[in-house]
Amino acid sequence: MPAIARRAHHKSRAGCTTCKSKKVKCDEATPCSYCVKRNLPCSLEPSSSPSSGSGRTSKTPDVVSRPYEAPSFTFTDFSLYRHFTVSTALAHADDSGSVIVWREVVADLATQYPYLLHEVLALSALHLRSIGPPEQARALERAAAEHQATAISLFREALARMTAETAPPLFACSCLFIPYHFAAAKDALSLLFNTETGSLAEWLVLIQGCAAITIEHSALLMRSPLRALLGDLYTPKLEELPNGPTDARLVDLCSKLPIVHEYKDCRDAYERTITKLRVCFYISDRTDSSLDRKNAALRFPPLMDQHFREDLAAQLPAALIVMGYWCVLIHRVEERWWLQDRVKPLLLQIEELVRSEYRHLLEWPLEVTGVYSKGD
Repeated sequence: MPAIARRAHHKSRAGCTTCKSKKVKCDEATPCSYCVKRNLPCSLEPSSSPSSGSGRTSKTPDVVSRPYEAPSFTFTDFSLYRHFTVSTALAHADDSGSVIVWREVVADLATQYPYLLHEVLALSALHLRSIGPPEQARALERAAAEHQATAISLFREALARMTAETAPPLFACSCLFIPYHFAAAKDALSLLFNTETGSLAEWLVLIQGCAAITIEHSALLMRSPLRALLGDLYTPKLEELPNGPTDARLVDLCSKLPIVHEYKDCRDAYERTITKLRVCFYISDRTDSSLDRKNAALRFPPLMDQHFREDLAAQLPAALIVMGYWCVLIHRVEERWWLQDRVKPLLLQIEELVRSEYRHLLEWPLEVTGVYSKGD
């Protein structure tokens, strides 16, 4: 019987970034059929600029134009983009799986969604500042601030009209807000508060909307390449929490907090917030995963009760003390470049803001993080 010839398989290697991010075969048309049928921007679409026929072969990203922003990036920006793919992505990753996500998936998505690209460039600039020569620091800080301002403005617009299509890039962008803010903060107080407006720091406001992305589109994100950033999503039941090694300490704290407004709704708000913190400690105490320990620390701020947020903005002692305990979770992952030399100054600032008669409630966080040794 004659052998049946095997059908040749053509693997697309020059497909558009949309097809690559969705792991579908691209026909490499200009624009490709997949993007045309779904009315999506295609990175293969010919540029209408006069230079489009110049036979460009650069590896720099093709920035897709959006109605709300014309592409306007500099050579410095392209250098920052390259730095992100070569260095920042590696420094920002928690494991080998997330290295690929940051360096390839998120970098590709950034070429399609301007808010994500600006956020990537902002974080890249701050990472480069942390490892580069001091004389470049000011210019990099200025570039980072400019990109961050644009990223937040565009992010808010996109979040207001979020769809299943835009949920992944919005989620990726939201994952960079906290690292950016901690890396950019000028002093410990600005990590929690906007001293100019007397309100909470911007990231504490932003992450409320960011949490909605994960909740509303969790099934979609779990099926996407960004799944590697989510880690273990297990949430313990309330009856499991007492098994955590830190839980008794947190329960005791809840009963001793100097809550200013003693009406039931206020105390309930603190109990709900402390319960969320107990969940985060339970996960952090039990995991061996660097990614899950980081996620345990970062999942608490979006879950804080609104009344608790208002007390924190007013810098009331009870709310500040709870944030002091949250610093212990951050301390456990402070080897990350954007957290280095942040936790101890923040705790010292919290201690200074808390009235002296309540400072004994901060003894454990201050000892665990090494601010003071036991017995000081």
